[in-house]
Amino acid sequence: MGPRKGAARKRRHEDGALGDESEAQKTGEKKVGEERGGMRRRISGSNKYIGAHVGIQGGIWKAVETSVEMGGTSFALFLGSQRSWKRPALDQKAAEKFQEQCSLYGFDPAHILPHGSYLMNCGSPKDDVFEKSQALLVDELSRCSLLGLSLYNFHPGSSLGTITTEQCVDKIAGAINHAHQQTPAVVTGTEQENKPKRKRYSTKESVFSCFAAQGGDSYQQ
Repeated sequence: MGPRKGAARKRRHEDGALGDESEAQKTGEKKVGEERGGMRRRISGSNKYIGAHVGIQGGIWKAVETSVEMGGTSFALFLGSQRSWKRPALDQKAAEKFQEQCSLYGFDPAHILPHGSYLMNCGSPKDDVFEKSQALLVDELSRCSLLGLSLYNFHPGSSLGTITTEQCVDKIAGAINHAHQQTPAVVTGTEQENKPKRKRYSTKESVFSCFAAQGGDSYQQ
């Protein structure tokens, strides 16, 4: 066998080996994909939805993309800047893109939980802070509605130790009712802290008192 035929046969052998390696790689990638998909199906089948609080930098739809990259089946997010009481209105196209991404990747609105701004204190004894908090709550629920979301979670507020718990609860209930009158389709939940030194609205009794003060059923603990 001449040197040319030997070199040609060697190249065919190498090409065949590379082809086998490429096919094995594809098979491996497919198997990993199937395993990941199976994991997601098992999570969904057991009614457990796991995710993280993700950012919205670059566009509110980025929250969906980040959650997908993490392998999440649910997620939480802020609805705007945490540094300002007044924020630009949520862009309609951005809201539509958010909903499209949710639909594309199979995120049910029931498994997405927006978190309220930390600036709010709907139980504040200070009139100016209460008014700004109530207005911001309305804005937040309106954003939920525009995004096609039905749940919302926030820290209701604090008496700051200068008014009674009952007065604080009445203020919170009034703010929630005011917001629900304008966006009734969004269910509001509250996140409590068990830190008495901060004099926050945090006990179960306060929660139930707030619910009773609202006189409605669009509230969840």
